[in-house]
Amino acid sequence: MPVPPGKRLISRKGFASTLRGALRYLFGKEGHRLVNGMRLFYRLRLLIMMGTNEPIGKLTRGNEVRIWVDGNESFTRLEQLLRRAKHSIVIQMFIWKDDEAGRHIANVLIEAADRGVHVDITKEAVGDFFEYFGDFLGTQTSDDPVWKVFWSHPRIRINYVTNRDHAKVYVIDDQILLLTGMNIANEYRYQWHDYMVELRGAEYVTQFLTRGKWLNKGKSIELVMNTEESKDIRSALNILLDDAQESVIVEHCYMSDPDVTDRLVALTRRDVRVTVIIPDEIDFHYHANMRTVGRLLAEGDKSNLNILLYPKIFHAKIVLVDHRFALIGSMNLMKSSLDDMGEVNVLIRDKQRAIGKLYETLRTDILACRSISSPPSLLWFSRWLAWLGL
Repeated sequence: MPVPPGKRLISRKGFASTLRGALRYLFGKEGHRLVNGMRLFYRLRLLIMMGTNEPIGKLTRGNEVRIWVDGNESFTRLEQLLRRAKHSIVIQMFIWKDDEAGRHIANVLIEAADRGVHVDITKEAVGDFFEYFGDFLGTQTSDDPVWKVFWSHPRIRINYVTNRDHAKVYVIDDQILLLTGMNIANEYRYQWHDYMVELRGAEYVTQFLTRGKWLNKGKSIELVMNTEESKDIRSALNILLDDAQESVIVEHCYMSDPDVTDRLVALTRRDVRVTVIIPDEIDFHYHANMRTVGRLLAEGDKSNLNILLYPKIFHAKIVLVDHRFALIGSMNLMKSSLDDMGEVNVLIRDKQRAIGKLYETLRTDILACRSISSPPSLLWFSRWLAWLGL
């Protein structure tokens, strides 16, 4: 864990934040998310209808998907949309750090609230585990004027809850939904490689806020979520992989789920070309990633397998199949993410512009990688860390 400038490695507040997040993950749980989501949704619809003379259908008409790559594109677009908001902003966030990026987004939201926009934020307490440097909850007592206004503003409502929800989502004016793997922190804004998806259309907003189930109707854009009521992401991923005919590209920062590994191995054995991109730099889950790489190389057909190590830390979570279908969002390829945590992904089918941008970005990433062809040797200590998911 790199130490940010001006921060101490040993920090009482940082330790408290990490411990609080761990305890919330192990023992904390708060339900009724579906009911709260529906109430919030209908409250926002009422606010919009009261605040505009335009018909609600006009505000939400039309569907569109756009892909934004890395922090510069994504945060610039996010800030642009937040500044355009007229009525409501809803945010679901896992990690939100008290750093430059975190304070900047808080200030943008204050400006929105000052002009009459209602801001509803749900901050996941489990994310505190990763806020050793910059605890979000600690900003309640901060002397920083931005945080003082942020926590006391009458149009900003902050819900600090334990739902084990790993999603990072923004809803703007009941018509735009942004989903991403990026948290609000400097490393996501300035350093790590990642993606954000912009969806336009009332159906996506409705499905997210009411925690609607994935219906798998074969539409070109479908929201796929893990909620308390339904865990749909593993099913969508399995269908996507099992239907692959020619190629699968997996760019994921955390890969350790044994069933996913089994399916990738099986794909190589039926002549589907499998490319796996994982970060080369050591981060959380590094040894677990290497154990997965070892299994793929030992059990898969190497003539159909390409394992690539990206030279920097990235936080991407993409599966691209046959250059036509993509599953992208907050999901990690690890059991806790696929089966337990709340997650929000989008399944994109045959949308040429979005799929094309993903493919071109992945091709650039591939050119920056180095290939490995033999299983990495893991010492007993590395195997132990891999077993722990580290």
